[in-house]
Amino acid sequence: MEKRPTTVLVVDDNQDLAENIAEILTLHGFATVIATSAEEALPKALAARFDLLVTDFRLPGMTGAELVRRVRETLQTIRAVVMSAYTDDNTIAAARAAGATFLPKPVDLSALSQVLAA
Repeated sequence: MEKRPTTVLVVDDNQDLAENIAEILTLHGFATVIATSAEEALPKALAARFDLLVTDFRLPGMTGAELVRRVRETLQTIRAVVMSAYTDDNTIAAARAAGATFLPKPVDLSALSQVLAA
């Protein structure tokens, strides 16, 4: 029986960046879906039961950390990565408090690969 691919929801209000990350993940064997806002991502995450959430921190409506918290209310085991060009202590602490791994932007693809492989 074939193992199903790891499913990843990529959330970034910069659609080009979201598409680039999704394309790279797809090339590495992940099944990806893109959302360009937290409001779009939340119902997708809950309906499809993704394995991993990769999100920008600064999104319209709510932060990526808040999105992680909201998704985890239903999907406690989802792994999460929060990315941001803003690497101040408050941003990093908020991501970690939500239970996510923090990665600075521009995202180092080898660092992202390490997180996904863990």
